[in-house]
Amino acid sequence: MRQFPTVRRYLEILKSPGAFQFSLSGLVARLPSAMVSMGIVLMVSGIYGNYRFAGALSAAFVVAQAVGSPLVARLIDRYGQARVTVPIMAFSLFMLSVMAVLASYKLPEAALFGPAICSGATYVSIGPMVRARWTAALSQPDQLHTAFSLESALDEVTYVVGPAFATLLATGWTLVAGVLVPVGLAVLGVAWFVSQRATEPAVQRSSLRGLSGRTRSVLFFPGMAAVVGGIATMGGMFGSFDVSVVAVAESWGNKSHAAIVLTSFAAGSCLAGFAYGARNWSGPVWRAYLIGLSGLAVGFSTFYFIGSIWLLALVTFVVGCLIAPTIITANQLIKQLVPSSRLVEGLTWVGASIGVGFSFGSTLSGWLIDHVSPRTGFLGGITACVLAVTTCLLAIPVLRRATAEKEAAV
Repeated sequence: MRQFPTVRRYLEILKSPGAFQFSLSGLVARLPSAMVSMGIVLMVSGIYGNYRFAGALSAAFVVAQAVGSPLVARLIDRYGQARVTVPIMAFSLFMLSVMAVLASYKLPEAALFGPAICSGATYVSIGPMVRARWTAALSQPDQLHTAFSLESALDEVTYVVGPAFATLLATGWTLVAGVLVPVGLAVLGVAWFVSQRATEPAVQRSSLRGLSGRTRSVLFFPGMAAVVGGIATMGGMFGSFDVSVVAVAESWGNKSHAAIVLTSFAAGSCLAGFAYGARNWSGPVWRAYLIGLSGLAVGFSTFYFIGSIWLLALVTFVVGCLIAPTIITANQLIKQLVPSSRLVEGLTWVGASIGVGFSFGSTLSGWLIDHVSPRTGFLGGITACVLAVTTCLLAIPVLRRATAEKEAAV
């Protein structure tokens, strides 16, 4: 039986020793992270009846993760994945459980921020560690392109399943289930992933330099700030989208219908990610990144004008097709811009920058929903769209120069 080129390319990389195991366990380990933010919004809005507080608490968790995850990633680059991940993730999940318990007793709002921040600051990003393993396992650039595409598509699988699962748990079982169930899944997934010791990348000697704290952040590498800034605007869109979809679905008569739109958004991205990785693309990576980011910004701006859940689901599926390819190119850009000894830290900034933008988008949209109307929540995302286009225009020269210097040095 003849295989389609898409399937053949993915099967080839999955035949690498241990690749299937670390990729699958990594998928399970990062599924809970796609559930937590939505779980917090649903839990808090249901218990406290306040979207402003729901958006702010979710933002606190995400911002703390954005700040803490690059620092955790630096430790991983220095000391190894399993050695760092196990104790830090255990603390994070414990604090997340504490936050859910406090919310179930409807304690004052201020009491929830401490556990949320502690949990977010120590929540380990699994995706960059999986990509680092692919980088160590594969040597050919076209295979690595396919591997990064696979992981971005699998990221979107988590965002197909995660928010929808969290919504069903919170609306169909109990409000705190959208937070506590991910804790249990994370324990199982992380334990499975870190047990794959044969494929864990060896710590490079160059990553051990600067242990006194003088090692500069990878953000200071040429081009990195431009990539991080652009991805942060995507985070703003996502944060606005999540909160706004829940609010408009409730205003249209059924809050649980938000899961349909969230799933459609991520499904479009997932399918596009698999298709994008099935072939090689000509032209510089920075150009594809800027095109994808600009197109996503334009597409998101249409959400404000849609008045039904089914039309919104259809449009979000189309717009979602730009997400995974844009994130894939961002990861490929970072691989070009940082040394291999700092790769986990560099790749972690993709999720961290999304988290920073997500916090602003969700907070702004939560305020607009509470003070104006559910539909106006999308204006927070449109604000991020304006920033995205601006960032794209400003980023062109620096990205062209940074990648050209890198290619000349190879």
